[in-house]
Amino acid sequence: MENAEVLNNVDYAYVEGSSSSSSSSSSVDENEIYSVYFKGLVREEKANDSEMGGVGIGIGVVICDSMKHMIFESSKAMKSRGDTCRLEARLEALIEGLTGAKQLGIRRLRFFCKSRKLYNYLIDDENAEEGLNMETAEELRMIPTIGRVKSLRAQFEECSPSLVRKDDAEFGRRADNLARKAKFPQVSCPEVISKETCEICMEDTDVVNMLSVHNCTHRCCSSCAKKHIEVKLREGTLPKCPQDGCHSDIKIDKCINVLSPELVEVLNQRVKEAKIPVLDRIYCPHPRCSNLMSKTEVLNYSKSRSNNTENGYGICFKCHGPFCINCKVPWHNEMTCSDYKELHPYSCIEDEMLSSLAKRNSWQQCIKCSHMIELDVGCYHIICRCGHQFCYTCGSEWKENKATCNCPLWDEDRIIY
Repeated sequence: MENAEVLNNVDYAYVEGSSSSSSSSSSVDENEIYSVYFKGLVREEKANDSEMGGVGIGIGVVICDSMKHMIFESSKAMKSRGDTCRLEARLEALIEGLTGAKQLGIRRLRFFCKSRKLYNYLIDDENAEEGLNMETAEELRMIPTIGRVKSLRAQFEECSPSLVRKDDAEFGRRADNLARKAKFPQVSCPEVISKETCEICMEDTDVVNMLSVHNCTHRCCSSCAKKHIEVKLREGTLPKCPQDGCHSDIKIDKCINVLSPELVEVLNQRVKEAKIPVLDRIYCPHPRCSNLMSKTEVLNYSKSRSNNTENGYGICFKCHGPFCINCKVPWHNEMTCSDYKELHPYSCIEDEMLSSLAKRNSWQQCIKCSHMIELDVGCYHIICRCGHQFCYTCGSEWKENKATCNCPLWDEDRIIY
């Protein structure tokens, strides 16, 4: 018997196991499709008369070639938490099988599931996590494990699931027997925590503190993820995968335990904003509301709730307060927008203070979305988050990526050498 390498998070630790291989990686055919059979069993284990028992997972794995010759088998035991479910145990067995195949140098394989439910989760690798209903704590706990399976599958040229067939029954039974034979030592075993290298900071981190991005296999430590998300939220953008060149979205449920409640609320707002085009976004001007809405939806909602046909009349979905869509202020009854702006150049004291600060620092405001922009370093060609391009010096629009003014592109005082 030999101690097994730990491949899971803090909730699991291998305590004893054995594996054997009748083939070396040099004899593996790179073009052959190999078969992986696996089984994970959950059971109560007794340590000894003086020790408390616990829940354990028995793992059995068999790998064979296309001629039905067995080239690898593994029987291992794991300590686990008390609420581990059968699907989690089977996923751990699959991880053991994929890891064994990778160590043998196998590049193409098919893994066989006896559980149709597990097969349905894994048949579409891109959307495996969407197969979970996310309604139970059991299914929520499976998300990181499915992410690890997905990461391992991506390392093979071909890695697809199949249901066990009649002619595969022999190897399926062999995996079952290996899982049942997995023995726990009759002594207390300290829990082992596995480590993983963060691809951002290159530090070794506990697996339980690693964050998986939703639609890609990239992972980073919770510290790097938190810093990345905070920076992007301060910039007013929706955070993407921190891996260079990857544009996968970061799902809120992936990082809810990493961020503070305040940042989660901001992230929720950014996700909501991202679903509405910049020029179609409207915020309720009533101070106690500030609800984000789509201009198109506001117009349709207002027509269904009121007989007021005046231009720009809108009603908030949330507080039901009337407001002017054009001026973005509470509704100015019997007064045109130009008259209202003349009497009230600033909708609130904060707007007046911002305008004064912008004038002192020569900040520019996008004429399309009204976003205030401060240029620290770089050229004067500005591309706003709404897509509008203009000159930072005079505000003139750029057309077809070309300036329509004669302002210089650079200011030597703004260049850092």
